[in-house]
Amino acid sequence: MEITAAVAADLVALTEALDEPGVDLTMALHQLAADAKFAVGTFVGLTVRITLGDQLSNLTVFEDGFVYEDIGASLLIPMHATADRARADTAIDLVLYASAAGAFTDLAADLAWLSGRELAEFALDQHLVVVRDEVDGVFARPLINQAIGVLIARGYTLEQAEQELHTRASRAGVHRHVAARQILTGAGGTAPGTS
Repeated sequence: MEITAAVAADLVALTEALDEPGVDLTMALHQLAADAKFAVGTFVGLTVRITLGDQLSNLTVFEDGFVYEDIGASLLIPMHATADRARADTAIDLVLYASAAGAFTDLAADLAWLSGRELAEFALDQHLVVVRDEVDGVFARPLINQAIGVLIARGYTLEQAEQELHTRASRAGVHRHVAARQILTGAGGTAPGTS
């Protein structure tokens, strides 16, 4: 699995936040990917989605050299038990990706049977497009929001700020959190229409 520097930093921060001696989230992520590859031979990557209130954070990793546009199948596995839904503002989900269409059909049926849950709780092939934010890392959203705030303070509207961030990231060939960090460190902070 290809773990980017941003994801590696997120894993270190999350491991430290756990305050559990001996826990290694990087190793756990590699093991999860290996297990998924064993279960589904065309497995190519995964996303851990963490929702807390209205904040969504994602941690996404793919096989080395994999092109996101080649996703042929996906499976969303809700990691929270039904009883945990009492806190409706918190959820953790796992999305698996594969290159072959229909790759997760049997796995979804097995998971439903083993967990005693309805098959409909495991969303098949509804996540075939990876949103750019999903590969930015767990702490990308606050960084992106701060950069948008800086641009708004410089005279951009919300829509202009979001577009400016997207344009800078696309132009530089980087993820939005990288462009956001450049804005926050003062690299190229211009007013609307002058960038």
